[in-house]
Amino acid sequence: MRHSATCFITALCMGMVFLPLSAMPSHAAGVAGGSTGAAHAADMAMRMQPAEQQAVLQARPAPTPGTGRAGLLAWPGVPRLGLPVLRMPDFAVAPDDGNARPLLPWLALAATWDPDLARRAGNALARAEWQQARAVLRVGGVDLLPSGRLQAGEDQVLAGSMAGMIGAGLLAGHVLPVFGSVVREEHARADGAVPDRTTPVPAARLASQGLLGVAMALETARGGAILCGGLAPCQTVTGLGGMVHDVWRFPGMIMALPGGAGAIRDKDIAPTLAAVAAGMDMEQVAPGEDGHDVLGAALRQAVREGSVKPAQVQAMVMHILASFYMSGSLDHPPAFASAHEGAQSASADTLVADVEAQGAVLLQNENKVVPFDPAWGPVLMLVRPALRPAAEKLADALRHAGLNVTLSVTTAGAGAPGTLPPATAQAARTLVLSDSNDDNQMISTLAEMGGHVAVVLVADDPDRQMPWLDTVDSVVQAWAWRNEYAQPLAALLSGQQDFSGHLPVTLTGGFYPPGMADADYRAFARAHVVPLFPFGYGLSTHGHVTLGDLRVVRDGNHVSANFSITNPDDTPVRAVPQLYVEMPDDLPGAARRLAGWRSVMVAPGHTVRLSVPFSLRLVGQWNPAGGNWNVAAGDYTLSLGLSSVMMVRHATLHLPALHVPGVLDSTPTPAVTAE
Repeated sequence: MRHSATCFITALCMGMVFLPLSAMPSHAAGVAGGSTGAAHAADMAMRMQPAEQQAVLQARPAPTPGTGRAGLLAWPGVPRLGLPVLRMPDFAVAPDDGNARPLLPWLALAATWDPDLARRAGNALARAEWQQARAVLRVGGVDLLPSGRLQAGEDQVLAGSMAGMIGAGLLAGHVLPVFGSVVREEHARADGAVPDRTTPVPAARLASQGLLGVAMALETARGGAILCGGLAPCQTVTGLGGMVHDVWRFPGMIMALPGGAGAIRDKDIAPTLAAVAAGMDMEQVAPGEDGHDVLGAALRQAVREGSVKPAQVQAMVMHILASFYMSGSLDHPPAFASAHEGAQSASADTLVADVEAQGAVLLQNENKVVPFDPAWGPVLMLVRPALRPAAEKLADALRHAGLNVTLSVTTAGAGAPGTLPPATAQAARTLVLSDSNDDNQMISTLAEMGGHVAVVLVADDPDRQMPWLDTVDSVVQAWAWRNEYAQPLAALLSGQQDFSGHLPVTLTGGFYPPGMADADYRAFARAHVVPLFPFGYGLSTHGHVTLGDLRVVRDGNHVSANFSITNPDDTPVRAVPQLYVEMPDDLPGAARRLAGWRSVMVAPGHTVRLSVPFSLRLVGQWNPAGGNWNVAAGDYTLSLGLSSVMMVRHATLHLPALHVPGVLDSTPTPAVTAE
């Protein structure tokens, strides 16, 4: 298979550089679980009257200032105590206010494996939310239920870290990040198989799955809140509140999106009691939900009847206030006067373009067709009519890069012999933009005609079929098309910039091992099936790196993997060495999983020494009774490589039986040194 070529790793630097927001006051986010914000929240909650406590448990519909238009929700605050009203979007619906608030190209961002770029995205989002007088924003990509196919990829370590860095950027701008995924954010499988998301599952069972990503997001951001009720009702995860507040010792809130905690019917307060018991602290109420919301009149009735104790309500208020104090939004609320119709984002940088430049993944490059060399003659670009606007922008950008490009648009049903444009018969090099399996026949027919063919995939589809893979030269995963992608993609295809993206999801080609519901890389490993393109995979056109000996050092419940990376070529290379850990064969969950990674630029002829830290909770089994991770004694394998299946260095770590606390943790990132 052509796609089995050696992988030349490239990607961006992972240094934890915290960039200030020029448009807003600076803010140092408190460490998740810190005592200062929690103590302040407890004091303020005790000063509230019972009616005020119950009121702040909901964010209700409010018109947009200056427009009279609904669509946003408002947390009421307590004016008597100086707590301001804070606005937020309705997390159950996509934003439709027409403003230039940047929407994250999630898989493209995850494919950069670049925490600095994720934080920069958070900075831009914070500026845009601040401009629209909004103080709360959902950061998707992590889930409360087991899943292998979410927006930020299929690995909780990668997704949680990237989402957490977005959250850090938001917190720096006094905007509260709410971590969680909602309806329609899960990538559906091509064969229609959908994992069960409705059967109640104990939080303890999710400790090493969805909740691991949420915990890592909170740790990385050093604050925030948790969203539930998207893929399944909040009560589906039983014991969530106990896990978050008692075990993690996280003082912040658990928020339900509209309808996420159920609905009141016929004055039955059972949903309210279930929501409180599950640990839900705040409820978003959408327009038209009055009378069906669970933390309004039904909660007041439950308090009067004694079914819910005043102390429980006060604890819920404390959690809400703690999250807001983490962001500083109660002391620095955005001004309502700043919001106006058609406001533009304060971010004038090249964020979305940089996401594409660093996230586009080179999957295959036979005959080194990419980058296109002007000396090889003209390039024919072939697209279906629907992609013509995108192709025109890319063609113009390629021409500016010095290439002779001709654009040809196919007719409906192109693909059968004789239906392709006549120009394809004489083309020595053809570039195809493709967004669906509908193009497969066209690509196959084109490849059979001879000449060099490069295919650029412009859709977020982990199950994209590639029956033509062995007959084309080059394949690029460029993710869902945006106009800002034209210039950076042209720079990559013309060689002005090197490819540096790595897959945050397994590309399956539509093939799954029997009985597998979630198509993540660990499921493929357990089934002993090699996927089409593995998680973490990505090629470079400019050079390659070599990885030195792997040495492992344990310090208590943390491990550091130390190694060197060398660039023997004469051009700089961005490298993303990935560290995976595997439990002994006789233990459950022995499949290899990502433990951490580093991303660094390596100068020509230079060697860089790196250290990747990770917590031993990644190899532990959750112990609900003790609220900790039980790590069994034995020999654990650490592997360093270029993707989840391409390991080049290994080390064995012998561990005694250990108990790793479940409390949230923050581990500093070691420095990078160069020889």
